[in-house]
Amino acid sequence: MSVTDALKQKVTSVTETAKIADLQRDLIDQSKGGLTTDHGVKVSDHDNWLKVTDGTHAGPSLLEDQIAREKIHRFDHERIPERVVHARGAGAHGYFKVYDDKASKYTYAPVLTDPSRTTPTFVRFSTVQGSRGSADTVRDVRGFAVKFYTDEGNWDIVGNDIPVFFIQDAIKFPDIIHAVKPEPHNEVPQGQSAHNNFWDFVGLQPEASHMVMWVMSDRGIPRSFRMMQGFGVNTYTLVNGKGERFFVKFHWLPELGVHSLMWDEALKICGQDPDFHRKDLEEAIQSGAYPKWQFAIQVIPETREHDFDFDILDATKVWPEELVPLEAIGEMVLDRVVDEFFPEVEQVAFCTSHVVPGIGFSDDPLLQGRNFSYFDTQITRLGVNWEELPINRPVCPVLNHQRDGAMRHKIHMGTVNYTPNRKQEIPPVPHSEGGYYEYVSTCLFTIVADPAYELQLPRESLGYEAAPARG
Repeated sequence: MSVTDALKQKVTSVTETAKIADLQRDLIDQSKGGLTTDHGVKVSDHDNWLKVTDGTHAGPSLLEDQIAREKIHRFDHERIPERVVHARGAGAHGYFKVYDDKASKYTYAPVLTDPSRTTPTFVRFSTVQGSRGSADTVRDVRGFAVKFYTDEGNWDIVGNDIPVFFIQDAIKFPDIIHAVKPEPHNEVPQGQSAHNNFWDFVGLQPEASHMVMWVMSDRGIPRSFRMMQGFGVNTYTLVNGKGERFFVKFHWLPELGVHSLMWDEALKICGQDPDFHRKDLEEAIQSGAYPKWQFAIQVIPETREHDFDFDILDATKVWPEELVPLEAIGEMVLDRVVDEFFPEVEQVAFCTSHVVPGIGFSDDPLLQGRNFSYFDTQITRLGVNWEELPINRPVCPVLNHQRDGAMRHKIHMGTVNYTPNRKQEIPPVPHSEGGYYEYVSTCLFTIVADPAYELQLPRESLGYEAAPARG
């Protein structure tokens, strides 16, 4: 065994996590066994289609050759719809640990408070604008999405390398994406954010100004995925053991520092090595130079929501660190490359709505729309049972009455598939036993009615009360 092979074996031996162990049941060792069909029949000839022959001349191919038809059929259906945005990506496995329990004053989520835990993670880095075949070093926003496989369920932080976004309200999301994507008449440009339609939209959308400054800065052409900051962008909430609620923003701080390319470098690399970033990530991990990020939070008590001269739930704005300091509470390490790109990097699916007990949602209007959109788009790409795919399934038990749908994998034993039922199977889990809990308060709303008529609602019976709208 060479020194390099020995090093790689040593490196691999320390990367086992609960998720890596979970994936083992789906790994195929290609060095063992012979060729078979998808239904398990051994194949002796994979080069020749069965044909009519007179013993001297070959005639037309026969449809009865199931082995040949299966091979072509499977090839014809290998592709799935690529992501509308973030189609070009790379990924890696890793783990996350908190330093101590100091975040317990903000949340009871064990993933953020239990230093004895090692939580498996999977990270997908991406560009936003281009297709799967576009280049890595174009000027663009970069996606920084992290899936935590916690003991309480999967938690996804679906972020970017820039702390703000172009729009405040999710209803504008189709418009900004249509504007930034290749122009409809000629599918140009491919990969770059800056072009006529983009400038047209942001020039008419003042709230996009902040994001434009970031994209057109050095942050738009990062040196490496390993040298990017990551931001959750949206405002989430944390709830502690006392039921106290806090607003929170999530940050990833690269231990290598933040570095960017020069524009001339980006152009040259784009032409010479369009896979520069994904190769850089893979080679670093395989050589044992594991990428690492500190995980930090910014926290504002719910009682201080209106103490600032800006809306803290506005995704086009940052929380100034001099007003809301960063608190580093943990570290993430990426220490394992994927075994096969498509089942892991292409089929991994993230949802902003995937949170675990102790973490919740704010009224951030962009987040509210993302919570709907991300879940919906995964069903379009991967089918309704996408959470059963190996890379997406949790490492904790999953048990509910969701049934059927295309490509269902699980087989439930029993005679009931509903709640409540006479057998008391799959009952709700109380909060005291780990059931999800989010802050419960009185809903506040304002009714704006046409003066021509009076709108009557049974507010008291619904537990609502009228209040002034957010300014």
